[in-house]
Amino acid sequence: MTDQFTLVETGIPECVILKPKIFSDDRGRFVKVFFEPFFKKHNMMTCFEEEYYSISKKGTLRGLHFQEPPDDHIKLVTCVFGKILDVVVDLRKNSPTFKRAFGIEIDAQNGEMLYVPKGLAHGFYTMSETAIFLSMNSGKFSAESECGLRWDSIGYDWPTLSPSLSEKDQNLGSLDQYESPF
Repeated sequence: MTDQFTLVETGIPECVILKPKIFSDDRGRFVKVFFEPFFKKHNMMTCFEEEYYSISKKGTLRGLHFQEPPDDHIKLVTCVFGKILDVVVDLRKNSPTFKRAFGIEIDAQNGEMLYVPKGLAHGFYTMSETAIFLSMNSGKFSAESECGLRWDSIGYDWPTLSPSLSEKDQNLGSLDQYESPF
């Protein structure tokens, strides 16, 4: 079996970039976003209970969101239309990268995906006029376990100081104030 993806380390344990093989011709492109044998071979989640997509306008920042235990879950995220800056921050107290952030530009043309393990906060900033973000999650959303961090509290160099935010995201607490259960 030939590998369907190339794995690239991010520097945050268990958080990896997946670069798919892309097949293009004069009709368009074909991009595989999941292949169970590959994920099993690399000890990655193969059961995703919930999938969703969001459509965002340029300048929108969504996040940083996560679910606390017992409803924490793994995410496989990508951008299927447009371009985003995808950012995670490690909330796992025993991780060598605790409180460290990582960001990657993902666009529909490169087809890259980010595998986000449990214990990481996640968010993205829309760089194109419109972007469609896709998330596959190993668990279901739980309002009781929903949590988040203020985007500007993680020490990351975002491309703007004034993104478009939801009211909920404007009122999130800071990373320094967060007591991590991970």
